[in-house]
Amino acid sequence: MKSPLLADIAPWVSKAISRQVKTGRITIVSACCPDYEKINGKFTYRNVGENIPQTAFEHFQVVQNLIDTMPFGTKVSYYVTLADTEFDLPLVMDHLVGGDSGIFQSRCQKSCEVIFDTAKNIGLPILSSRRFTDVFKNWFQYYNLAYVNFTEEAKLNSSTRSDLEISAHKRSRLYFAMTGYKTNSIDYCREMVIRQWAQYAAWGECAREKFGNIVMINHSTPNLSRVNHLIFRGERERIPILQLKTDTLP
Repeated sequence: MKSPLLADIAPWVSKAISRQVKTGRITIVSACCPDYEKINGKFTYRNVGENIPQTAFEHFQVVQNLIDTMPFGTKVSYYVTLADTEFDLPLVMDHLVGGDSGIFQSRCQKSCEVIFDTAKNIGLPILSSRRFTDVFKNWFQYYNLAYVNFTEEAKLNSSTRSDLEISAHKRSRLYFAMTGYKTNSIDYCREMVIRQWAQYAAWGECAREKFGNIVMINHSTPNLSRVNHLIFRGERERIPILQLKTDTLP
């Protein structure tokens, strides 16, 4: 498929999607950020709302484009999962919602409801729109396992340690913005990188358990490779990922 919203699609991703379509059915799952404030195409991280996130609209367009390329009669199931995982980060919660993580998750829940209604109204075959920590029964188990694994891997593996340092410095503006610049510690950035690696790895395993063989849609981020990390995947086929071009740095 071609879409102006998508980054280049790797050949293996195209083949994996084609294999699913040939079965007569395909399951598409979006992983969306919360409704962070966005101005002039950039997230400001000054506020979190309870409406449909901008990235969700872009996901909807990708889903429709994908459906339009499929043979007539292909059964499409579409699900949205919303990342409410920042609720346990005190600095982020202090900045966004005055420290009340309950408000943050309540707004994320409302966003899920708006996402579902919007997708339904424009004719997408959406079946549910739910928060990560709500839809995935084993979320915390897999997240904690992945967090411990990546922490140890960064200590023992020089390549992982190098990836960690590069990502921590490249994404420092993002992580500082999410706290309202209440910190400028590179150690904080390293911690955030490992947390996000763990989130993506956990998402991959949880999504396999919940939805089976899927196609994932996600915004542009260097964390995507962790969705198919061997810590959980083993010898199973990789999840094909359609990646938006959208730049999410502040």
